[in-house]
Amino acid sequence: MEGIRIIKHNNIAKEDFIRPLCILGMPGIADVGKFALDSLIGQLDAQNLIDIIFDDYPAGAIVDDSLLSAPKAEILYWKDPNELRDLILITADAQSLTPKGIYKISNFLSEIINQYGIKLIVTLGAYPVNSRKITGNLPRIYLSSTNQELLDHYLLENNCQKIQKGVIIGANGLIPTLAKARFNIDGLVFLAETDNIAMINEDITDLKASITLLEMLKKSFTLPIKKKYSLENIEEITKNLQIKRDQLEKDLDSLQLVDTEDKRKSLYI
Repeated sequence: MEGIRIIKHNNIAKEDFIRPLCILGMPGIADVGKFALDSLIGQLDAQNLIDIIFDDYPAGAIVDDSLLSAPKAEILYWKDPNELRDLILITADAQSLTPKGIYKISNFLSEIINQYGIKLIVTLGAYPVNSRKITGNLPRIYLSSTNQELLDHYLLENNCQKIQKGVIIGANGLIPTLAKARFNIDGLVFLAETDNIAMINEDITDLKASITLLEMLKKSFTLPIKKKYSLENIEEITKNLQIKRDQLEKDLDSLQLVDTEDKRKSLYI
């Protein structure tokens, strides 16, 4: 497909996977779904399958310990040692910059999901609500699906909330929708509630919402996810992240900003 480049890390055939389940977590509000998926990748020591470079991702290089890489989508896999159910895990460094780009990459990823014989896609993300409506220590999880029977089952099984009306923006909602329309692959979208201030403040990271999604995955699909976090250390991790973020902002403020032609300030590194 034009504008999309594939880098294969492993040549694993469809037949090599046992009842594969696809779990998807793209960047989004408070990066709730992406953090949950990244944590899952780390815990399971998932292996790289495919990297996808797309020309509608942000135009810049990612620097990590002085090493450069292009923004990309990643497909990883985990082989279940008990041979019950393998996983294919999909995430990305960023969402596409345009609606057309989001549609294009979502369409492409749905084709790859179909090629590996997947019958169910589980998407993880955030559901912003007014902070005054958040009750209890753990966020509630809201559920939508492409299949009414699946929806009814998991609403009951996981004590999830229904979503009456709304729009799920970006690839998290579009990929399972396209996969259902084109290939009849069922989809579940689990959204953990987070403070709606996260919609306007991209620096917010809601670890509590991400961990709630991981606990739900462990319960629903019998995955070997360790309970690495408690409510106490989640608060401590969040505090440490804020300290690092504040320090980074101070460092950036000390740099000389580039004055662009339209007199707005922008910083390039």
